Amino acid sequence: MDIRIIKVSNCAEMNQFIKFPKELYKSDINFVFEPISMQREFLSRKNPFFEHSEAIYFLAKSNKRVVGRIAAIINTVHNKIFNDRAGFFGFFESIENYEVTRLLLDKVVETHQQNGLETIIGPTNFTTNDSCGLLISGFDTPAVVMMPYNKEYYNEYLIKYGFVKTMDLSSYSFNEHKFITAAYNELTKRVSQKLTAAGITIRTINYKILDKEIISFREVYNQSNISNWGFIPLNEKEFRHTAYQFKQFVPEKLMLIAEKDNKQVGFLVALPDLNQVFSHIKSGKLFPFGFLKFLWYQRKVTNSRILILGILEEYRNLGIDIILYKKIQENLVGMGIHHSEACYVMENNGKMNSIIEKLGGENYKKYRIYQIEKP
Repeated sequence: MDIRIIKVSNCAEMNQFIKFPKELYKSDINFVFEPISMQREFLSRKNPFFEHSEAIYFLAKSNKRVVGRIAAIINTVHNKIFNDRAGFFGFFESIENYEVTRLLLDKVVETHQQNGLETIIGPTNFTTNDSCGLLISGFDTPAVVMMPYNKEYYNEYLIKYGFVKTMDLSSYSFNEHKFITAAYNELTKRVSQKLTAAGITIRTINYKILDKEIISFREVYNQSNISNWGFIPLNEKEFRHTAYQFKQFVPEKLMLIAEKDNKQVGFLVALPDLNQVFSHIKSGKLFPFGFLKFLWYQRKVTNSRILILGILEEYRNLGIDIILYKKIQENLVGMGIHHSEACYVMENNGKMNSIIEKLGGENYKKYRIYQIEKP
């Protein structure tokens, strides 16, 4: 096979970059293709990520046919925070041909070496705040919204190239019925009383004053995650951009805030699983007819993603997390959503893994981030 690697340099090639997975997974019932317009905006300069960092996109072609894609990502914030010389890769896809993968990774390595970067880490699309990791187990069910899904042979190909594991991430499946036990109800009752006595309350976000809400929300988000592996704090513009995107799709009742003396100390965010909607928009085009399908199937969502939990360090071990999970579950059930997936949970976060398992979560998908030193 004659394979060429080309740099994406125009709109036509970017369309090929975006649409390639649609062709690659056309016979896979568990793959969900996100709307083209959403992907295009995320990959474009409209994404605040590009105000401080860079990504270069590549296509692998054989006889004018796209057979693979990848992005070389230069995350300047990561390297500044961690005093690192790391380059990243993401948006990796390839037909079942190791030579295609090798040539794509060679191009990433070449790009990063030209920029004086020594370690290659990935996949991250673009950071650990975004979709990241390679699915290595749990291929029998569709991915929830904003979670990766990939071919099983990718793990083999990355290992063959020389990549090794740097971090595993888990997804936990929750069923409403696992929460309804006498022991669980007694536990949450005791913890609720304890939090009330300590003056800690739980409320939903108020979208009418979103600009005000996100000032404290961003502070808690960044502070509560600062010790997590690979975490990159979001600046004001990045956080605002994400918050206003979520406002379009996420009801207020799925953004919970824990407060003490009117000060935010924790939060929990869940998302309706829009992949259940996108799976019905086969063309990937929201307009004109895809949007009608979106409105129709949005009412039929039965699954959700518990996106992220954060609690300031000085307020941990009080049971705030338990009550946040209880209240979000109640709100989801009130919307007719009886299943949830909590993700990601890093393998080195022993406390969070333990809490979720005690709450009845089933560890049913695993993802991996890899790295290679001076390839």
